[in-house]
Amino acid sequence: MKKILLLAGILGIFCTNRAEAQQIAQFSQYMFNGIYINPAYAGYKDMFYGHMVYRKQWVGIDGSPQTTMLSVDGNLSKGSNIGFVYTNDQIGAIYTNSIMVDYAYRIKVSESGRLSFGLSAGMVHHGLNRSKLSEEQSDQLAADSKNVWKPGFDAGLYFDTKNFYAGFSIVGIVANKRADKNSFEVIRTDENYFLTLGGIIPLNEKLKLLPSTLLKTDLKNPLTFDINAMLMISDRFGIGGSYRTGVLWFTDVKDNTKQRDALSLISEIYVTDRIRLGMAYDFDLNKVTTGTNGSFEISLGYYFTKNKQKYATPRYF
Repeated sequence: MKKILLLAGILGIFCTNRAEAQQIAQFSQYMFNGIYINPAYAGYKDMFYGHMVYRKQWVGIDGSPQTTMLSVDGNLSKGSNIGFVYTNDQIGAIYTNSIMVDYAYRIKVSESGRLSFGLSAGMVHHGLNRSKLSEEQSDQLAADSKNVWKPGFDAGLYFDTKNFYAGFSIVGIVANKRADKNSFEVIRTDENYFLTLGGIIPLNEKLKLLPSTLLKTDLKNPLTFDINAMLMISDRFGIGGSYRTGVLWFTDVKDNTKQRDALSLISEIYVTDRIRLGMAYDFDLNKVTTGTNGSFEISLGYYFTKNKQKYATPRYF
């Protein structure tokens, strides 16, 4: 039954008479490296930093979505920062690869406040792995389909102080328009808008509370937002949770005002001063995904260089 539902979803992508917008991948650990959703974040940690995150959606369903992202970012010179982000997104036999280069210029606007302007450019590749389809499925789904490359552009703003941050970004500024119904251009990403807020609340010498929130919309699908809280212990270990839900502000659905999504358990640990490990597990609340084993996420971060500057508080985000 699960395989039939997944195949039906893929069929819906190909057989629709209009180009459907696809929202970009969502991560529960977005707060640990904002470069994935905002190019203005590049160089935020004031050192070169590498990061990897892998997410498996709906564990237990064959061909369910899975996403891998790799990034490296750091400082070029005073004010100038650069970042590189690679993304691989798969659902069944359909895949998307993207390679983006970010540039951010950061200025000091107060004693502890910094404002960053970021731009990102690169290429996005949509395709079909026919080896994952039977001959009948291949003929039925995409006999004449073709793999396509598309340009990608993002922009963002990011403001931070030692205990607070806020960011706004637009991902996918150039929407991929459909040239013909048999092209993979029907699997496209329209502009996605992100608003992030977060901060650090010291509780005592060893405990700090890290609340944050994320709002995301493409102005067509339900607006989604995350409410998160992490407790950091001795600057080494963090544990917390997140609630994600959707609000049907930009759809024609009238009978419901909210759409449940997921509860997440999130943890992180600094194995050494340079190595950070993060994990998250989502408990899906949607009726469609009831019966699955939820969604799993793991991340790994590495500081290539030591921070030469000393801040009143470390960079937790």
